[in-house]
Amino acid sequence: MKRILLVGLMALSGWLMAQDMPLSQVLIPGEKWQLVAEGVGFFDAPTADGEGNFYFSDMRSEQGLFRVSADGKVLPFLKGAKGISGMKFGPDGKLYACRGRTGELICIDVKTSKITVLAKDVRPNDLVVTHKGYLYFTDTLKKQVTFVSTKTGELKVADVGITGPNGICLSPDHGTLAVSDFHGKHCWTFRVEKDGSLKFKQPYMTMRRKPDPGAERGILPKFKTSCRGDGMITDAFGRYFVTTELGVQYFDPTGRISGVIPGPAGIKGMTSVTFAGPNLEFMYITCFDKVYRMKTRTRGVLYQKGPQAYPPRK
Repeated sequence: MKRILLVGLMALSGWLMAQDMPLSQVLIPGEKWQLVAEGVGFFDAPTADGEGNFYFSDMRSEQGLFRVSADGKVLPFLKGAKGISGMKFGPDGKLYACRGRTGELICIDVKTSKITVLAKDVRPNDLVVTHKGYLYFTDTLKKQVTFVSTKTGELKVADVGITGPNGICLSPDHGTLAVSDFHGKHCWTFRVEKDGSLKFKQPYMTMRRKPDPGAERGILPKFKTSCRGDGMITDAFGRYFVTTELGVQYFDPTGRISGVIPGPAGIKGMTSVTFAGPNLEFMYITCFDKVYRMKTRTRGVLYQKGPQAYPPRK
Protein backbone atom coordinates (compact mmCIF):
# COMPACT_ATOMS: atom_id res chain seq x y z
CA MET A 1 0.00 0.00 0.00
CA LYS A 2 2.85 2.39 0.86
CA ARG A 3 4.41 1.74 -2.55
CA ILE A 4 1.13 2.58 -4.31
CA LEU A 5 0.78 5.94 -2.54
CA LEU A 6 4.45 6.81 -3.02
CA VAL A 7 4.29 6.11 -6.75
CA GLY A 8 1.20 8.31 -7.02
CA LEU A 9 2.87 11.19 -5.24
CA MET A 10 5.98 10.87 -7.41
CA ALA A 11 3.88 11.09 -10.54
CA LEU A 12 2.16 14.22 -9.29
CA SER A 13 5.31 15.93 -8.09
CA GLY A 14 7.43 15.51 -11.21
CA TRP A 15 10.80 17.18 -11.13
CA LEU A 16 10.53 18.00 -7.43
CA MET A 17 11.50 14.42 -6.57
CA ALA A 18 14.94 14.78 -8.08
CA GLN A 19 16.19 17.59 -5.88
CA ASP A 20 16.37 18.68 -2.27
CA MET A 21 14.05 21.44 -1.10
CA PRO A 22 16.17 23.39 1.41
CA LEU A 23 15.28 26.34 3.63
CA SER A 24 16.56 28.70 0.96
CA GLN A 25 13.54 27.81 -1.20
CA VAL A 26 11.20 29.05 1.53
CA LEU A 27 12.98 31.73 3.56
CA ILE A 28 14.06 35.17 2.33
CA PRO A 29 17.42 36.41 3.67
CA GLY A 30 16.90 39.17 6.20
CA GLU A 31 13.18 38.51 6.69
CA LYS A 32 12.13 38.02 10.31
CA TRP A 33 8.97 37.20 12.22
CA GLN A 34 6.69 40.22 12.60
CA LEU A 35 4.30 40.50 15.53
CA VAL A 36 0.71 40.74 14.25
CA ALA A 37 -1.38 40.46 17.43
CA GLU A 38 -0.91 39.77 21.11
CA GLY A 39 -3.10 39.54 24.20
CA VAL A 40 -4.02 37.42 27.18
CA GLY A 41 -5.99 34.87 25.15
CA PHE A 42 -5.14 31.65 23.36
CA PHE A 43 -4.80 32.05 19.59
CA ASP A 44 -5.48 29.25 17.14
CA ALA A 45 -7.42 28.29 13.98
CA PRO A 46 -5.52 30.35 11.38
CA THR A 47 -6.97 30.40 7.87
CA ALA A 48 -7.20 32.61 4.78
CA ASP A 49 -9.67 33.76 2.15
CA GLY A 50 -9.07 34.64 -1.49
CA GLU A 51 -8.95 38.39 -0.87
CA GLY A 52 -5.73 38.52 1.12
CA ASN A 53 -7.38 38.38 4.54
CA PHE A 54 -6.16 36.24 7.43
CA TYR A 55 -8.47 34.94 10.16
CA PHE A 56 -7.73 33.56 13.61
CA SER A 57 -9.52 32.62 16.81
CA ASP A 58 -8.97 33.78 20.36
CA MET A 59 -10.36 30.82 22.26
CA ARG A 60 -10.56 32.74 25.55
CA SER A 61 -11.97 36.02 24.28
CA GLU A 62 -15.62 37.03 24.23
CA GLN A 63 -14.91 38.48 20.79
CA GLY A 64 -14.04 35.09 19.37
CA LEU A 65 -12.79 35.64 15.81
CA PHE A 66 -10.52 38.28 14.31
CA ARG A 67 -9.51 39.21 10.79
CA VAL A 68 -6.22 40.68 9.59
CA SER A 69 -6.70 42.64 6.37
CA ALA A 70 -4.26 42.52 3.48
CA ASP A 71 -2.59 45.70 4.75
CA GLY A 72 -1.96 44.14 8.18
CA LYS A 73 -4.74 45.75 10.26
CA VAL A 74 -6.29 43.55 12.97
CA LEU A 75 -10.08 43.87 13.15
CA PRO A 76 -12.83 42.09 15.14
CA PHE A 77 -14.63 39.66 12.85
CA LEU A 78 -17.36 37.74 14.66
CA LYS A 79 -18.23 38.37 18.29
CA GLY A 80 -19.42 35.42 20.30
CA ALA A 81 -17.78 32.67 18.25
CA LYS A 82 -15.80 31.44 21.24
CA GLY A 83 -13.71 28.33 21.63
CA ILE A 84 -12.86 27.70 17.96
CA SER A 85 -9.72 25.58 17.62
CA GLY A 86 -9.70 24.99 13.87
CA MET A 87 -11.44 26.44 10.81
CA LYS A 88 -11.28 26.47 7.04
CA PHE A 89 -13.33 27.93 4.20
CA GLY A 90 -15.37 25.52 2.12
CA PRO A 91 -16.03 25.64 -1.64
CA ASP A 92 -19.39 27.30 -0.88
CA GLY A 93 -17.64 30.33 0.65
CA LYS A 94 -18.74 29.46 4.18
CA LEU A 95 -16.39 29.08 7.13
CA TYR A 96 -16.40 25.69 8.84
CA ALA A 97 -15.13 25.53 12.41
CA CYS A 98 -14.40 23.21 15.34
CA ARG A 99 -15.88 24.12 18.71
CA GLY A 100 -14.89 21.15 20.81
CA ARG A 101 -15.56 22.73 24.18
CA THR A 102 -19.26 22.92 23.38
CA GLY A 103 -19.20 19.63 21.47
CA GLU A 104 -20.07 21.21 18.14
CA LEU A 105 -19.02 21.35 14.51
CA ILE A 106 -20.32 24.63 13.10
CA CYS A 107 -20.67 26.54 9.84
CA ILE A 108 -20.46 30.34 9.61
CA ASP A 109 -21.97 32.41 6.81
CA VAL A 110 -19.39 35.20 6.60
CA LYS A 111 -21.85 37.52 4.84
CA THR A 112 -24.58 37.34 7.48
CA SER A 113 -22.56 36.05 10.48
CA LYS A 114 -25.18 33.33 10.94
CA ILE A 115 -23.86 30.26 12.78
CA THR A 116 -25.31 26.85 11.95
CA VAL A 117 -24.55 23.74 14.00
CA LEU A 118 -23.68 20.82 11.70
CA ALA A 119 -23.03 18.21 14.38
CA LYS A 120 -23.46 17.95 18.15
CA ASP A 121 -21.87 15.72 20.78
CA VAL A 122 -18.56 15.68 18.92
CA ARG A 123 -15.08 16.86 19.97
CA PRO A 124 -13.47 18.31 16.84
CA ASN A 125 -9.95 19.69 17.15
CA ASP A 126 -9.03 20.76 13.61
CA LEU A 127 -10.54 20.31 10.16
CA VAL A 128 -10.16 20.64 6.41
CA VAL A 129 -12.74 20.75 3.58
CA THR A 130 -12.26 19.41 0.05
CA HIS A 131 -13.62 20.86 -3.19
CA LYS A 132 -16.38 18.24 -3.10
CA GLY A 133 -17.57 19.46 0.28
CA TYR A 134 -16.07 16.50 2.15
CA LEU A 135 -15.07 17.66 5.62
CA TYR A 136 -12.60 15.79 7.83
CA PHE A 137 -11.97 16.66 11.47
CA THR A 138 -9.60 15.25 14.06
CA ASP A 139 -10.86 14.04 17.43
CA THR A 140 -7.76 13.80 19.58
CA LEU A 141 -9.40 12.12 22.58
CA LYS A 142 -11.00 9.36 20.49
CA LYS A 143 -7.87 8.95 18.35
CA GLN A 144 -10.16 9.39 15.39
CA VAL A 145 -10.58 11.16 12.07
CA THR A 146 -14.23 11.81 11.24
CA PHE A 147 -15.82 12.35 7.83
CA VAL A 148 -18.73 14.77 7.34
CA SER A 149 -20.52 15.59 4.09
CA THR A 150 -21.34 19.30 4.14
CA LYS A 151 -24.00 18.65 1.49
CA THR A 152 -25.90 15.72 3.00
CA GLY A 153 -24.92 15.89 6.66
CA GLU A 154 -23.60 12.31 6.63
CA LEU A 155 -21.17 11.73 9.52
CA LYS A 156 -19.02 8.62 9.94
CA VAL A 157 -15.66 7.47 11.26
CA ALA A 158 -12.96 7.70 8.59
CA ASP A 159 -9.99 6.39 10.62
CA VAL A 160 -9.11 5.26 14.15
CA GLY A 161 -5.73 4.59 15.73
CA ILE A 162 -3.44 7.61 15.44
CA THR A 163 -2.21 8.26 18.99
CA GLY A 164 -3.18 11.92 19.07
CA PRO A 165 -4.61 13.16 15.73
CA ASN A 166 -4.40 16.94 15.71
CA GLY A 167 -3.49 19.04 12.65
CA ILE A 168 -4.97 18.13 9.29
CA CYS A 169 -4.43 19.33 5.71
CA LEU A 170 -4.67 18.38 2.03
CA SER A 171 -2.18 18.12 -0.79
CA PRO A 172 -2.77 20.85 -3.41
CA ASP A 173 -4.53 18.36 -5.71
CA HIS A 174 -6.81 17.14 -2.87
CA GLY A 175 -5.62 13.59 -3.45
CA THR A 176 -3.81 13.15 -0.14
CA LEU A 177 -4.96 13.89 3.41
CA ALA A 178 -2.30 14.40 6.08
CA VAL A 179 -2.75 14.28 9.87
CA SER A 180 -0.21 15.20 12.55
CA ASP A 181 0.18 13.13 15.72
CA PHE A 182 0.43 15.30 18.83
CA HIS A 183 1.49 12.32 20.95
CA GLY A 184 3.72 10.58 18.42
CA LYS A 185 6.51 11.23 15.95
CA HIS A 186 4.72 10.89 12.61
CA CYS A 187 2.45 12.78 10.30
CA TRP A 188 0.16 10.22 8.70
CA THR A 189 -1.19 10.30 5.15
CA PHE A 190 -4.18 8.76 3.38
CA ARG A 191 -5.36 8.65 -0.19
CA VAL A 192 -8.73 10.38 -0.57
CA GLU A 193 -11.09 8.20 -2.61
CA LYS A 194 -13.83 9.54 -4.89
CA ASP A 195 -16.50 8.77 -2.28
CA GLY A 196 -14.53 10.51 0.47
CA SER A 197 -13.26 7.34 2.15
CA LEU A 198 -9.61 7.17 3.20
CA LYS A 199 -7.20 4.42 2.09
CA PHE A 200 -3.52 3.48 2.24
CA LYS A 201 -2.81 4.89 5.69
CA GLN A 202 0.88 5.25 6.46
CA PRO A 203 3.30 7.14 8.75
CA TYR A 204 4.58 9.20 5.82
CA MET A 205 6.55 11.97 7.57
CA THR A 206 8.81 11.57 10.62
CA MET A 207 9.06 14.71 12.73
CA ARG A 208 12.25 15.67 14.52
CA ARG A 209 12.09 15.46 18.30
CA LYS A 210 14.04 16.80 21.25
CA PRO A 211 16.41 14.50 23.16
CA ASP A 212 14.78 13.02 26.26
CA PRO A 213 16.50 14.71 29.23
CA GLY A 214 15.40 11.91 31.57
CA ALA A 215 16.75 9.05 29.47
CA GLU A 216 19.99 7.31 30.32
CA ARG A 217 22.72 8.47 27.97
CA GLY A 218 24.16 5.98 25.53
CA ILE A 219 26.21 6.01 22.36
CA LEU A 220 23.22 7.48 20.55
CA PRO A 221 20.78 9.94 22.15
CA LYS A 222 17.28 8.84 23.06
CA PHE A 223 14.51 11.14 21.93
CA LYS A 224 11.15 12.08 23.35
CA THR A 225 8.24 10.03 22.06
CA SER A 226 6.56 13.19 20.72
CA CYS A 227 7.42 16.66 19.44
CA ARG A 228 3.83 17.87 19.95
CA GLY A 229 2.88 17.96 16.25
CA ASP A 230 0.00 20.42 15.90
CA GLY A 231 -1.52 22.48 13.06
CA MET A 232 -0.61 21.68 9.44
CA ILE A 233 -0.77 23.33 6.00
CA THR A 234 0.64 22.80 2.51
CA ASP A 235 2.14 25.24 0.01
CA ALA A 236 1.76 25.46 -3.77
CA PHE A 237 4.76 23.14 -4.28
CA GLY A 238 3.25 20.30 -2.27
CA ARG A 239 5.40 20.81 0.81
CA TYR A 240 3.89 20.03 4.19
CA PHE A 241 4.37 22.38 7.14
CA VAL A 242 3.59 21.36 10.74
CA THR A 243 4.02 23.27 13.99
CA THR A 244 5.99 21.47 16.71
CA GLU A 245 7.87 22.35 19.89
CA LEU A 246 11.04 22.67 17.76
CA GLY A 247 9.45 25.12 15.32
CA VAL A 248 7.72 24.78 11.95
CA GLN A 249 8.95 21.53 10.43
CA TYR A 250 8.47 21.13 6.71
CA PHE A 251 8.62 18.16 4.38
CA ASP A 252 8.88 17.72 0.64
CA PRO A 253 6.08 15.89 -1.27
CA THR A 254 7.86 12.53 -0.80
CA GLY A 255 7.78 12.92 3.00
CA ARG A 256 11.46 13.78 3.47
CA ILE A 257 12.11 16.45 6.09
CA SER A 258 13.58 19.54 4.45
CA GLY A 259 14.16 21.80 7.45
CA VAL A 260 12.90 23.38 10.65
CA ILE A 261 11.96 27.07 10.88
CA PRO A 262 12.46 28.29 14.45
CA GLY A 263 9.77 30.46 15.98
CA PRO A 264 10.34 33.92 17.46
CA ALA A 265 12.39 34.09 20.65
CA GLY A 266 10.43 33.92 23.89
CA ILE A 267 7.20 32.35 22.61
CA LYS A 268 5.35 29.84 24.80
CA GLY A 269 4.88 27.47 21.89
CA MET A 270 3.11 27.12 18.54
CA THR A 271 -0.43 25.95 17.84
CA SER A 272 -0.80 26.24 14.07
CA VAL A 273 0.45 27.61 10.75
CA THR A 274 -1.02 28.81 7.46
CA PHE A 275 -0.27 30.99 4.44
CA ALA A 276 -2.25 34.18 3.92
CA GLY A 277 -1.97 37.81 2.84
CA PRO A 278 -1.28 39.19 -0.63
CA ASN A 279 -0.45 36.29 -2.99
CA LEU A 280 -0.52 33.95 0.04
CA GLU A 281 3.18 34.64 0.50
CA PHE A 282 3.13 35.29 4.26
CA MET A 283 3.54 32.40 6.67
CA TYR A 284 1.40 33.04 9.75
CA ILE A 285 1.84 31.19 13.03
CA THR A 286 -0.34 31.25 16.13
CA CYS A 287 1.73 31.08 19.31
CA PHE A 288 -0.55 30.81 22.35
CA ASP A 289 -0.94 34.53 23.21
CA LYS A 290 0.68 35.95 20.06
CA VAL A 291 0.34 35.83 16.26
CA TYR A 292 3.32 36.36 13.95
CA ARG A 293 3.90 36.41 10.23
CA MET A 294 6.93 36.28 7.91
CA LYS A 295 7.18 36.87 4.18
CA THR A 296 8.47 33.83 2.28
CA ARG A 297 9.67 32.78 -1.18
CA THR A 298 6.83 30.29 -1.48
CA ARG A 299 3.07 30.71 -1.45
CA GLY A 300 0.13 28.85 -0.04
CA VAL A 301 -2.93 27.28 -1.59
CA LEU A 302 -6.62 27.86 -0.93
CA TYR A 303 -8.33 24.50 -0.60
CA GLN A 304 -11.71 26.15 -1.22
CA LYS A 305 -10.65 26.94 -4.79
CA GLY A 306 -10.38 23.27 -5.66
CA PRO A 307 -7.54 20.97 -6.80
CA GLN A 308 -4.40 22.66 -8.04
CA ALA A 309 -1.54 21.15 -10.01
CA TYR A 310 1.89 21.24 -8.41
CA PRO A 311 4.48 22.43 -8.92
CA PRO A 312 2.43 25.47 -9.98
CA ARG A 313 2.42 26.50 -13.61
CA LYS A 314 4.10 29.82 -14.30
